[in-house]
Amino acid sequence: MRRYPSSELKQHLGDVLAVASREPVAITKHGKSRFVLMSLETYEERFPEDPRRSYRIEDTPDDHLAMFEKALKEFDGEAERG
Repeated sequence: MRRYPSSELKQHLGDVLAVASREPVAITKHGKSRFVLMSLETYEERFPEDPRRSYRIEDTPDDHLAMFEKALKEFDGEAERG
């Protein structure tokens, strides 16, 4: 699994998304894997019975996007404080 530091996500988002479209990608913080980013198709193949709901970005409800953006800002702030 490829790994990308969270502090580099903004600079390399296109690269990260390109890799995640082919295989899961680990997002690390302080050298430890914290999150996994993968395509919706991969997720649904690996977790067919998962009761949680996943969305394509264009179908994501506004309240979910707002929560995600807030979490990214908080995460980015933590990364900058290091």
